[in-house]
Amino acid sequence: MKHSSLSAIGFAGVSIAAAKDIYVASYAGPVFRLSFTSHVDGSHSLQEVGCTLECGSNPGWLELDQVTGTLFCMNEAYTIADSGSVASFSKESLSVLDNTTTDYGPAQSTFYAPNRLGLAHYAGGAVSVLDTSDPGNLIELQSFHYFMDKPGPNSTLQDKPYAHGIVADPTGKFVVALDRGADALRTYSIGWDDRLIELGAHFTEPGNGPRHGVFVKGTRKTFFYVLGELTNSLHGFEVLYEEDGTLGFKQFYNDSAYQTGFGDASGVALPSEIAIAEDGKHLVLSTRDDGRSSYQGEASDTIVSYSVDFETGSLSLIGLTASGGLWPRTFAISKDGTLLAVANQYSVPGRLIVFPRDPETGIIDDQRPLATWTTDITLPDGQSISHVIWDE
Repeated sequence: MKHSSLSAIGFAGVSIAAAKDIYVASYAGPVFRLSFTSHVDGSHSLQEVGCTLECGSNPGWLELDQVTGTLFCMNEAYTIADSGSVASFSKESLSVLDNTTTDYGPAQSTFYAPNRLGLAHYAGGAVSVLDTSDPGNLIELQSFHYFMDKPGPNSTLQDKPYAHGIVADPTGKFVVALDRGADALRTYSIGWDDRLIELGAHFTEPGNGPRHGVFVKGTRKTFFYVLGELTNSLHGFEVLYEEDGTLGFKQFYNDSAYQTGFGDASGVALPSEIAIAEDGKHLVLSTRDDGRSSYQGEASDTIVSYSVDFETGSLSLIGLTASGGLWPRTFAISKDGTLLAVANQYSVPGRLIVFPRDPETGIIDDQRPLATWTTDITLPDGQSISHVIWDE
């Protein structure tokens, strides 16, 4: 294995002011623990302090349980037909605690209740729930499988259900799974024993391909923002908490990922990740294969930042910044909003960059990276870094 770490300023012999861990998954097999260190002279560095190959063939998503000190790894296993698994590790030593088979292709997860890990299964077109109360003995509690009568408008990428995202609402009473294949927002309430109860589905415009979404609790209303992967779009919905206990959505926003008009770069640029910061004051997303940015003289894909109006849910564009490489599949914002770690999946070698960010304005300084870490471990198709999270 070959890895390298770079800092904005050389750091040999420099005293440490603060350090925090970052966990990085790679589709090529490894899961890394990195230490991001801020030095007293103002420099920063990224150093590998741990690695495991025990997640499976294609680690795609990571989840931390701070209560038990456990790191969970979703093995999407896309290079192996009809496969999928979830592994649990000690977050300090990365020693494996358990590794259990799941429905095919877990792509995203969320802890929607204590010891209840919800999974969206891309290849399996399913949603499942794991009981993680004993990290050394993971138990599948539920599994929901979905089917389609006919393909969607994009017959290649919507030939069947592809559950790609899963997220809990701010009340802690509902869960939404985003199905790219069926153009569906599948809704669930949380019932006895914190198990999911199917409520139904809200269907977006045909061909949008909802991938990931985030909730924002406004002043009087709650909003849900959804990435349309297949149309390079961003959609805003008012969340309707119905009297019958179901969840509804009323769309009020529909534009390209760059706020340049719906349809711009549709089918070319591919939105991948979306997150909120400062309790929803800012919304951030990434797009792949867009070629709209540059970084240190080379082509780069893009990070897009918005401010959110808590009264109306309307979005104001803050700006487009470089991801620092190619295919920013995921990114992670530190809790204090001052750091943005971006995982550039198709950069050669695979590249993780930490940028400074202003939590007051939401502005990312893409030309002043704080630290860079790379890995030359890739799959034959070029895929490398798939997910990144801060340990906070």
